[in-house]
Order: sequence, then structure tokens, then C-alpha cells
Amino acid sequence: MALTLEIQKIPLEGEFLTGALLPSEIDLEVHGMSVRGGLEYDLRAEVVSHELIVHGKLRLPVEFICSRCLKKFTGEIRVEQFHYNTKVSEREIIDLTENLREDIIIALPLKPLCGDKCKGICPRCGKDRNVERCSCAPASEDPRWNALEELSLPPENDK
Repeated sequence: MALTLEIQKIPLEGEFLTGALLPSEIDLEVHGMSVRGGLEYDLRAEVVSHELIVHGKLRLPVEFICSRCLKKFTGEIRVEQFHYNTKVSEREIIDLTENLREDIIIALPLKPLCGDKCKGICPRCGKDRNVERCSCAPASEDPRWNALEELSLPPENDK
């Protein structure tokens, strides 16, 4: 069931909304991540001058694949400041599901890591550097950058 609000049923002092949406309701398929539970929400909704204002927190338990070592790890996506507002009429019904989904997508990490100190996989031999050391030589410098070393820049003027 989607998270919908009937504007005429929201009391003048506002309404607190807590609960969870099922993974199938948020339809969130992202490569390298799988949803491990419902999207939990803790929101406050109020209507002020024909405008619906909803704010609160979101939490979604997930399983990621580490972008360095390719191991699966559990974590969660948190949105600490969800905010939504729109002009409404008294008899309107608003579905917040898509807005919750969008804020979760925005909060996704670009490169999920199992830990800050993850050393990743050796690009040469493929060994997990978190488990064992490899005997591969460190990667050599990229010779395409050498031309920058030879540039002489004019001195900066003091302003």
C-alpha cells in the first residue's frame, strides 16, 4: 500500500506518520544493491494556507556490493531531512510514495564501501588486499602526465 494522505483528514495541528512501505511498493532496483526491508518513515504532515508540508526522516536497510573489494555488506540508507510541500485543495489525495523513493535514490552512495579502510582487490593478481598481501609491484606512473611536469607557469601577481 502506497503512502497517501487525504488532505481533509489532516487535523489543524498536523499529523504524525510512522510506518514502513514494503520493498515492492518503492520499486527500487539499483545495480550493486538489494533492499533488505521496508522503507521506514517518521514524518509530520500539516496543511498551512492550502499548502501541504511534510517533513521527517527515512531509513531503508540494504545490502551493497563494495566498490573496492566486491564483497557484500549490509548497511542502510538514511534521509535525515525529508521535505515535501505542494499547493492542495481540501478534497485532494496526495501520494508521497514516489517522493520518498526519489529521496532514497538521491541518498545512495556513489561508491559504497564496506569500510573506510577497505584496500580493495589487486588490479594485477586479483587477490583481496584486506585478506592477504600480494607480491605485485605497485602501479607505475602514467607517462601521459609527464608533460605537465615540464610546464613553466608565469609567477602569480600579488593583489
